Amino acid sequence: MLMRDMLFINWAVDPAAARRFVDPRLELDTVIDSRGKSMALASAVCFRVETVRSSVMPLPRLSFEQVNYRIYVKAEDVPSVVFLDMKVNSRMVTTLTSFLGVPVSYEDIEIKAEPAGPESLRYIFESTGLHADVTVGGEAPASDPAIEPPFITQRLVGYAGAGDSVYRIDVEHPRLDGRPAGVAGVEAATLVGLGLFTLEESRRPHSAMYVQEASFGTSAPTRAW
Repeated sequence: MLMRDMLFINWAVDPAAARRFVDPRLELDTVIDSRGKSMALASAVCFRVETVRSSVMPLPRLSFEQVNYRIYVKAEDVPSVVFLDMKVNSRMVTTLTSFLGVPVSYEDIEIKAEPAGPESLRYIFESTGLHADVTVGGEAPASDPAIEPPFITQRLVGYAGAGDSVYRIDVEHPRLDGRPAGVAGVEAATLVGLGLFTLEESRRPHSAMYVQEASFGTSAPTRAW
């Protein structure tokens, strides 16, 4: 998959609230804030998928927008994520992924990423579950304090629940060099609806970063438990 305009919006979450969504066989991955307090992280990851190829089945030409909601965990010390929800704006994709056991559902999604100056980009994401207005580069301040990008981006294993089963998805991609972004406005209704934080808290993300383009490879989902 060739992905473009990847935006990671990250929130500090109370570990007890995050733990409710994590299988007991997985360890919640936490970071320490400036006050020495342990916090979990949840993210909304938005992107365009420009091309998809498969060695498992023939695929039509696909191009679509997607948003994933995730919590950061460890699986036997391997940095991983738990997918809370995955949305795409392609009904063909939801049909294809249903055969693979991946819980992906349809949602209207619009991404606008346009130059806002010589060295800056304005990124707007609109869907039912997430609204975001972000500036990358220029004079826009980065979210403070920023998380080190590898903590967010170097997660090559994902776990997704489907019914009573948990599926594992292995991912391959090059190192992602995220650019810090300044958040002008954001509301994360999906994460609020899950009870991770309030609507007002969703407007104050911990940090945000942007990746212009990267190639991803994924395995077919396998049943973990």
